[in-house]
Amino acid sequence: MTRRAQVGATTAVCVAIWVIATHWDLYPHQRLTDIPVYDDAARRITGGAVPYRDFAFEYPPLAAVLITIARLLPLPFTMGFSLLMLIALVVTALGVMAIARTLGMSRARQLGAGGVIAALPVLLGDFVATRFDLALAALLAWMVWAAVSLRWRTAWALLAAAVALKLAPVILVPLLVVWHRRHRGGRAATAGAGMAATAVLGTFLPFLVLSPSGVWRMFAYHLDRPLQIESLGSAYLLGLHALADIPLRVVTTFGSQNLVGDGPSVIAALSTAIVLVGIAAVCVTVALLLRRVSGRSADHLFVTGAAATLLVAVTAGKVLSPQFLVWIVPFAVLVAGRYGRLAFATTVGVLLTTQLYFPVRYWDLVALDPGPIGLLVIRDTLLIVLLACAWPRATRH
Repeated sequence: MTRRAQVGATTAVCVAIWVIATHWDLYPHQRLTDIPVYDDAARRITGGAVPYRDFAFEYPPLAAVLITIARLLPLPFTMGFSLLMLIALVVTALGVMAIARTLGMSRARQLGAGGVIAALPVLLGDFVATRFDLALAALLAWMVWAAVSLRWRTAWALLAAAVALKLAPVILVPLLVVWHRRHRGGRAATAGAGMAATAVLGTFLPFLVLSPSGVWRMFAYHLDRPLQIESLGSAYLLGLHALADIPLRVVTTFGSQNLVGDGPSVIAALSTAIVLVGIAAVCVTVALLLRRVSGRSADHLFVTGAAATLLVAVTAGKVLSPQFLVWIVPFAVLVAGRYGRLAFATTVGVLLTTQLYFPVRYWDLVALDPGPIGLLVIRDTLLIVLLACAWPRATRH
């Protein structure tokens, strides 16, 4: 199969699965969607309102651009947004396959990795069409491809765009600095990071001038969030509740359902600390191992480092919404070495287990029903296994 045929086939598969998943209710469930939130914000923007100044907006500026584009398309907002996410799905699948090709993976592995991305609307659920995390996955996939292809300006520009879309990708900055420094030295790496920081600041600058307090509220919103009910720390407490009936209180705040109280507050603080330590540990591990490997093995090490960094943030963080899994899949399916197959299978297991409780039994989880609690504990345990599989190691390829 030629590369052009591969692109065409991948696109066709993505479109077919998307149409099936979004137009036929494969899994009966309640609809949990962020579309009304996006639509309301887009209506305000197209009506002349300024995000952060005239209304609270929890996402960075590029997210406002994305939803505004969906609003301006000659389609109902839901259809326009779904079309943009379909395009993002195709771009993500092609990006993952491009990374696999650059890493020298077999044609079967390339197609398998792209196939998992194409199947996300089925494996994880059609709610991926109602969040913009696929757009983030597309940016990150091609950022990693640019990095392993040594296209430094492209890599930093795409990472800057990802941060301007959703703040979370800032955690990849240290890893990209380590990778850039290995190839071009510390000065070039610092310059690349500075360029990216300047680009992100440029997206925020007009809003900072108009309403610095409004922009700060956006950052404070994420810093102040409590322990979300699907996080690993919450799963631990929910498991204790199911086994020993420890008292727990669930409240709806910050647009999600969360555990509150002294115990959850302590675990939320510990989660943040663990994420920071974990990200640092991944970067130090990659930096040390890069002294021992070269060539394609080094490329694999960087991709695995990206997977591990995102997994640390998603697994140990105080918020773990199902759509966050969209960020980790493009890199988890590319883990190579002795644990590569296990990582691939575990990734699929994480997606399917998530769908067993979300959204069909999500409100049962909120009601502290033991059944969905058990499913959540299994899903979060699988994420720990996946992180162990994706931890950077020196291997030969």
